[in-house]
Amino acid sequence: MELKLAWRNIFRNKRRSIITISSIIFAVVFSVTMRSLQHGAYDNMLKNIVGNYLGYIQIHYKGFWEEKTIDNSFYIEDLDSLKANPTIAYINHRIEGFALASHEKESKPVVILGINPSKESEHNQIKNSLIGGSFLSNNNNGLLIGKGLQKIMNINIGDSLIFLSQGFQGSIASGIYPVLGIVDLKTPDLNRRTVIMNLGNAQDFFGIDNMATSAVIGPKNDEWEKAEKSILTQLDSSQFEIMNWQQMLPELKQLIDVDRAGGTFVLIILYSILTFSLFGTVLMLAEERNFEFGVLVAIGMRKSIITRIALYETLIMSVVGVILGLICVIPVVTYFHFYPINLSGQMQEVVEQFGFEAIIPTSLNPWISITQALIVFSITIFVNLYTLIKIKNIQPTKAMRS
Repeated sequence: MELKLAWRNIFRNKRRSIITISSIIFAVVFSVTMRSLQHGAYDNMLKNIVGNYLGYIQIHYKGFWEEKTIDNSFYIEDLDSLKANPTIAYINHRIEGFALASHEKESKPVVILGINPSKESEHNQIKNSLIGGSFLSNNNNGLLIGKGLQKIMNINIGDSLIFLSQGFQGSIASGIYPVLGIVDLKTPDLNRRTVIMNLGNAQDFFGIDNMATSAVIGPKNDEWEKAEKSILTQLDSSQFEIMNWQQMLPELKQLIDVDRAGGTFVLIILYSILTFSLFGTVLMLAEERNFEFGVLVAIGMRKSIITRIALYETLIMSVVGVILGLICVIPVVTYFHFYPINLSGQMQEVVEQFGFEAIIPTSLNPWISITQALIVFSITIFVNLYTLIKIKNIQPTKAMRS
């Protein structure tokens, strides 16, 4: 009977119910959208820099990260013991070295990245970054260049680049390779300095047969912390260094931590505004029903029954508001995930100076929507405690005169 009365009360005063439910819908839509944009920006940074290029975990010969020379290379078979590790999805060996690239009258220092094209295409998104020409194969003699480098050196597909560098143990490394394709690595800094060739060509160029400078480890289910701990128990730490993305990119981790702290502070302000906004609505509606509550108490209805009915009304409107808010916000979040916000002007320049792609997609992580919906629901229940307290302290004669 009490639930039935609460349900009827909601429809008895449609204006009051619409105001309350609309406030909850707005709160859910705003908080979920804001949090999804924030986490989407983090995910995009990690996908572009970590997922597509750097990897969550890398293994190097001891000292390579501090002094990136070809002399700090290791034999590929040294890591064969990791193939049976249950926490590892794949191992991609790479060669990373530096060279002076020349084309006609233009010269520029570049990073030569030697990869296994078939493995990288299978496990990473590097093949999807191709925007012109053809991709590498394990047998061809060509290379890929970043779109930024292509513009700087005015290179077309089919042109050749001449490289000069230092090879293994002080030898001279030189070679000429045709450009097969142009790639967009999503990070301006990488696009301006990266040249990609297959692993065999890079080994021949630097004179390190059957060797590599790094191994990118793909953890199963992206559980890189678990994979890192397992690898540390298998490899000799005096010979190899095992580094996760946070160690390789401490600036990115700090940027995310600072931005997350700033986002949390903004959310606290948002929740405060929502709390006072909802409280203002509840205060207005409670005053409107003051006479109603006074009459009910005067004719003999117990305050506990009135309190429960008011509580049921609040619960019903809160649940309806949260569900409608989620229904409204899911299409918005989905749209901006596939069609992200493109930054322009000075904001684009600032973002690209830090080496990030100037777009902000939303995150489709369902826990963001669930968490924000529960927070808004809790705030709604909290502010509606005022109505319950008012009913408990109501004086019928005074309420009916108001």
